[in-house]
Amino acid sequence: MNGRQRDVLGIILVASVVLSGCAAAPAPQPPPTTATPDPSDAPLVPGAPATWQLIDPDSVTSDSTTLEVEVTRLDCANGVTGELLAPVVTYDADRVTIRIDAEPTGSGAANCLGNDAVPVTVTLREPVGERTLVDGACISTDAERTAACESSERGSAQS
Repeated sequence: MNGRQRDVLGIILVASVVLSGCAAAPAPQPPPTTATPDPSDAPLVPGAPATWQLIDPDSVTSDSTTLEVEVTRLDCANGVTGELLAPVVTYDADRVTIRIDAEPTGSGAANCLGNDAVPVTVTLREPVGERTLVDGACISTDAERTAACESSERGSAQS
């Protein structure tokens, strides 16, 4: 390559770099969100199905924003429910659906002694009102065919 060809190649290279900066400026991006999302709004990461029941149904009123429940793993697990995932709560006009899954065990065969009930406090971001409380496992997993889910509706709150 002679000197003139090298000069022309250099000019082309410089021109292409300069011209590449002439494109439209990218649209401004919104600042990152710094608010912490409500855990109830988090996408469901399913674990092992578990069912729940109110520990004291008579303590639930239309003003209740806290529920005390007992959660039991559905799968055979040598009598142990184990660790639980965070409750996932869905609010509808006529019902509040609560799903609480157990951490997957990853273990092989287990006996079916009946798993222990683990107490959990579920904090709602709005009062129950006159809505029905529903166990989410009873409408979205194999639990719907179990005795624990014969009636997944836990009744309307009383004032």
